[in-house]
Amino acid sequence: MASRSVGSGAAIDGALGERVRAARKALGMSQAQLAGEELTKGFISQLESGQVRPSIRSLQVIASRLGKPLEYFLGDEPLAAAKRVAFHRLAAETAAEQHDWGATREHVDRGLEQAADALERARFLQLRAQTELAAGAHERAFDVIAQALSGLDVAADPQLVASLLYLRGAAYGEVGQVTAATESLEAARDVIERYEVIDPRLRSRVLIALGTAYRRLRRSSKAITSYESALAAASRSSELSLAARGYMGIAAAHYDSGELDAAISSYQRALELFRRVSDIDFELNALQSIAAVQLENGQVEHARLSAQRAMARALEVGSERWAAVAEAILARVALKQGDAEASLKAARHAEKTLARSDDRIQHADAVGAVGAALEALGRSSDADSAYRRSIEMYTAVGDLADRSGMAAEYARVLKARGDMNAAFDMLELARGALAGR
Repeated sequence: MASRSVGSGAAIDGALGERVRAARKALGMSQAQLAGEELTKGFISQLESGQVRPSIRSLQVIASRLGKPLEYFLGDEPLAAAKRVAFHRLAAETAAEQHDWGATREHVDRGLEQAADALERARFLQLRAQTELAAGAHERAFDVIAQALSGLDVAADPQLVASLLYLRGAAYGEVGQVTAATESLEAARDVIERYEVIDPRLRSRVLIALGTAYRRLRRSSKAITSYESALAAASRSSELSLAARGYMGIAAAHYDSGELDAAISSYQRALELFRRVSDIDFELNALQSIAAVQLENGQVEHARLSAQRAMARALEVGSERWAAVAEAILARVALKQGDAEASLKAARHAEKTLARSDDRIQHADAVGAVGAALEALGRSSDADSAYRRSIEMYTAVGDLADRSGMAAEYARVLKARGDMNAAFDMLELARGALAGR
């Protein structure tokens, strides 16, 4: 049976019923044929006589069978189209927070079909760019971002402009064009500062990405400053995802009943909770990034303390993934301190944990840490397998910058063994990714 927002009784929406009846008769279709398998003949009869109001989804089924746009039947509700656009944008934003890219794309597509306002379309295009990046479709992401930016005035909506510049910088970083990534991320940061954008989540995201770009350009002091600023901007939140999913269920129920205002309100609550949860990711990302830079700079003891701090915070908030990322850094620290056995144990545990997550980049890094420990223990054949696997994993996700770093590390290992030809091949692989810098 179709869901209803109001039970049968006195006339509810005669104009809607008349439109459905007229469109059905124009096609020579019976009430039973219009009902099909999803609805019932009785429901169609009540709808046409104005005794029930259908849910949005039921009306979409009816409109499709009658070959009419949904707006044809909602002409007596001037705010309905705007509410549907708002609903699809909030639904897309919430799905993006959960990395549910299929649902994000579906709501973006439906929103773009109905959104006429340039600013609203740019917001949907921002979400589409996120889905393209998640799929590794960098060229499409660049095109979508350029399309969105072309219709925006930075003074009118600096937050959206900064968000799009951030996405462009992230895309450049993923394809190894680190200089271009840095320029775009610096532009995003400048917009945030110049227009005093009050969004700690966006600020943290930009600063973390900028710190990573500086780190890849060997600008260590700038990297540390960016990571520390990101850490200061990230708020500390409790685990709220369960409550957020509850609000999502409520939103879907309201939507099914055609109660768009209530659905939008519930999605807004869910989205806010998901955003508060994701703030923890910014904090943990900053903590482990500081530890990684300290290790690269030879500050082994500082790196150990920072990684331990990151692990403790990750365990405190129940993030197994970030605890494993910190453990991979501690594996590198143990190797620097001459304890290869402890290093291998930590690296393998981190690699096993990260294999269960969807973070393929950190997983690849942990595999590289396993390779380093195996090499220190004289197990060269096993080390070769680990290093090559790590490089293949980076290649598979299109992370050319990190692949370059791992290839350079493996080249040093091969050179120390005296295998100059293989070392040269690895250096060429590293330089190939570095060419975009």
